[in-house]
Amino acid sequence: METQNAPVKCKTILIPVDDSSQAEEAVQGVQALSPPERMLLLHTISIPQLAYPGTGMSVGHDFSGAAEKALRKEGARILEKAVSLLPPECGKVSQHLEIGIPASVILAMAEHESVDLIIMGSRGLGTIKEHLIGSVSHRIATHASCHVLLVKAPVVPFNNILLLVEHPLDAGWAIEFLSQKPFRGTPHVTVLHVIPFAQPVLPMGALLPDSWKKELQEGGARLTKDVTDKLSGLGYSVESIVEPGAPSSVIQRQISRLQPQLVLMGTPGRSPLQRLAHGSVSHATIHHSPCSVLLIRDPISHAPA
Repeated sequence: METQNAPVKCKTILIPVDDSSQAEEAVQGVQALSPPERMLLLHTISIPQLAYPGTGMSVGHDFSGAAEKALRKEGARILEKAVSLLPPECGKVSQHLEIGIPASVILAMAEHESVDLIIMGSRGLGTIKEHLIGSVSHRIATHASCHVLLVKAPVVPFNNILLLVEHPLDAGWAIEFLSQKPFRGTPHVTVLHVIPFAQPVLPMGALLPDSWKKELQEGGARLTKDVTDKLSGLGYSVESIVEPGAPSSVIQRQISRLQPQLVLMGTPGRSPLQRLAHGSVSHATIHHSPCSVLLIRDPISHAPA
């Protein structure tokens, strides 16, 4: 059995890289984490194909071959640069250059290699830019079965973390994750639970009788106390906030007030209908938070068989 003195290490980390500053920030994000056993660096290339009727098959084949050779050379340079940015104590490092659709390749490798954490660069984008640039990180955040860290700012130690808890299930996942001491040092944790009196999807807050509101507030207080007690027992400095309101608005207000370096939140697997409320909150948090966001998955769902 693992103890606090012998925490479970994050065994395998996958970092997709390209030639962007966001990718560099993702690689440097390893500095804020406890050293893993394995580090996988992945660069994905797409080979262009000519499909113009007048060019002839040989021209298209020669063009694609030349393009692949150039892209492989550039990819090897990008991977070597990423290696140079890693801290010295990050376990066994391997470089992978794959051909395909980036999001599909990333998800497939994460599954095949039993990855514990994917780290990706991500900056706040408008709706149009999100479709053009941010679709890869958004798809990974939505579909990966492992934890996902979206690095949205230059790396600093994660000394101040905002932990969002919705119910005992995702709170338990967060406690399990934090019990592994995944960060360098021991950050201060603020536990936030929002009572959705004004949920944007189902605006029922005004219809709830006062007795129900009181019960929800008491339930939120019990939940956050349980989380803070357990995290305190693990050696964390912890405080808690229980606040009614529209979850996305409350979360953004608390991020602005507390200025955390990292938002930590669970992302349960649910049916599309069940994800309507929670999914909109997590989506808004990912895209509007100025700080990095770490999405925690069910530790059972992505554990090796």
